[in-house]
Amino acid sequence: MLRHRSRSLLVLAFACLAAAAVLLRDDPRQLLLLRNTLLLAAGSCAVSLPLGTALAFLLWRTDVPGRRGALALTAGLLLVPLYLQAAAWDAGWGQLGWYSLARGPSATPWLSGWHGAIWVHSLAAVPWVVLLVGAAAAAVEPEQEEDALLAGATWQVFTRVTLPRLTAGIAVAAAWVLLATATEMTVTDLFCVRTYAEELYTGFALGDSLAGAWRTAAPGMLAGAALVLVAVAAAWQAAPMLQTPQRPARDYRLRQARLAAGAAVLLCGLLVAGIPLANLVGKAGLVVQQVGEVRVRQWSASRFGDVVSSGAWSFRQELCWTVLIGSLAATCAVACGAGLAWWARRGGWRAAPALIVAAAGLALPGPLIGLGVIWLLDREGPEVLIWLYDRTVLAPVLAIAVRVLPLALLGCWYVLRSVAEDALDSAACEGAGGWSRFWRVALPQRRAGLAAVWLAVFAAAAGDLACSVLVVPPGVTTVPIRVFGLIHAGVDDQVAGLCLLVFAGLAAVVGAAAWLLGRQRQS
Repeated sequence: MLRHRSRSLLVLAFACLAAAAVLLRDDPRQLLLLRNTLLLAAGSCAVSLPLGTALAFLLWRTDVPGRRGALALTAGLLLVPLYLQAAAWDAGWGQLGWYSLARGPSATPWLSGWHGAIWVHSLAAVPWVVLLVGAAAAAVEPEQEEDALLAGATWQVFTRVTLPRLTAGIAVAAAWVLLATATEMTVTDLFCVRTYAEELYTGFALGDSLAGAWRTAAPGMLAGAALVLVAVAAAWQAAPMLQTPQRPARDYRLRQARLAAGAAVLLCGLLVAGIPLANLVGKAGLVVQQVGEVRVRQWSASRFGDVVSSGAWSFRQELCWTVLIGSLAATCAVACGAGLAWWARRGGWRAAPALIVAAAGLALPGPLIGLGVIWLLDREGPEVLIWLYDRTVLAPVLAIAVRVLPLALLGCWYVLRSVAEDALDSAACEGAGGWSRFWRVALPQRRAGLAAVWLAVFAAAAGDLACSVLVVPPGVTTVPIRVFGLIHAGVDDQVAGLCLLVFAGLAAVVGAAAWLLGRQRQS
């Protein structure tokens, strides 16, 4: 059955590629955009997949020291928005970065162009690769590994049993990196790399219509859909029975290599999180003094405190708008996601609407979602639509809610699927309908888990840029939009202070979500 599905997916992928080829015929501009998008996605995969796969195996399947702390850090990095990561790296090696300034004003910044875009996208994708490949590593049946261990050495068990099962997670992770890279315009706009998402954003600035945007995006979306279908088919072929085992698999003992593996994990943590955060801290406290004819740069703790504290007041309006829009969008997304997840929790044909919504939300480029909201609200018709579009935050809330709906849907699905069936059956015997069982049984049992999902969705919504930058009404500016506009000229101390405030807020949100999930497990 699964082989038949894999063949069907490959046929569908070939049809998508054929349709993309027809649309690309005799259109050099489209060919250039497709080439750039694929090169950027392939470069990101080439860096993030090997690094993330190695980290996933060490953290999920070995006794490497510090694995719990590293997994907690990885989970927190999933919610760090792309504009924040770009600003953190730009603070060190961008136009006004401390390293670029140390080399002299005439030196070319290292973080620019293609290698800058690939670098930021790659490191931003590493936590997702760790999560997806790690889930596949944890799903390996311990019985197969134990049987293989009776007939061979540990390295043979890894190469013949564990590694082949990891290919399913690697295929899914590759599809995710391809989608995340191809549908984002934050980094490509900053480093002047022309991709489909960047073309949509620029086309809107030049006055393109939604129909023109669809024509521009259609070949790239078809090609991306083909790649995703091939990845899913490969995952089904590699792991046809990928399910959570009844008991966890045994950890691989590293023995003499344990300390070396721990050092490697620590270095990866510094690369993905430590160095970008240190760039912002160093930039926020940097003081330049003129001593004779020499300009001396040094770090000042008092300067750092002044910059961070003043940033909270200087950007108070942006912070307030970000919290308001993110809260409303997260509430809408979680409400819709919980309904779809509750309907889909038993699988089968009921899961089709949830899967379609999640796939569409992941595949659509952010600028295209923004253009769709503009087409919906900014049109001739009832004056109330124009008023809502120009005078309220409905447009950014709607666009961001669509953007984060897949995350809300998957999170609610994970939480609600563990509701005890006995309680639901008892409520059904007493005459309670499906939605009544949700409100009276499932919601009270999984209140803490759903609250944790809301916090995670809020963090993602508050960090959105690709959708909201096109639809915010006059007089409204969020933190992502403000930072995005400022970092084009380089990250100065004020921008670094604002980014540190956002980092602190994200840390608080992640901590609260972790505490709620802990309460949910205890209950």
